Amino acid sequence: MNAREGAVAIDAPELSVAADIARRALLVAPVAAIGVGLWRGADAAGAIALALAIVSLNFLASAALLRWGALRAPELLMGVALGGFIGRLAVLTAVGIGIKALDIVDWPVFCIALVVAHLGLLAWETRAVSLTLAYPRIKPPPRAVKKGEK
Repeated sequence: MNAREGAVAIDAPELSVAADIARRALLVAPVAAIGVGLWRGADAAGAIALALAIVSLNFLASAALLRWGALRAPELLMGVALGGFIGRLAVLTAVGIGIKALDIVDWPVFCIALVVAHLGLLAWETRAVSLTLAYPRIKPPPRAVKKGEK
């Protein structure tokens, strides 16, 4: 019996976390783009929107790669994680160089937004991720506490 025959249906917590990060980016994007756009202009608003889109795609690509590696073989997972990180970093660098060369958005705002979005969305998601075996992905919403219960 090979690994595929004995495999059970595997849940995809990495995909749900990445999708949750993308949803949070969609919540932040309009507010951040309008706020920075009023301050620095339309190019800066475009830079914010583009940076948040790239960050969301980066997290979704990471989750897809990790899922792919986990389904193939557990031994492959570390190589996929490291290789995927290096590959995605190279793609981010190439996209950044292309954006700078095309001069389509405010470059300093784009760079700052890219770093702040990666770190900020990860920090925000950390609060929502459950690290228990009962719920190995997004925490379930808390139960409504009835009056008189503690």
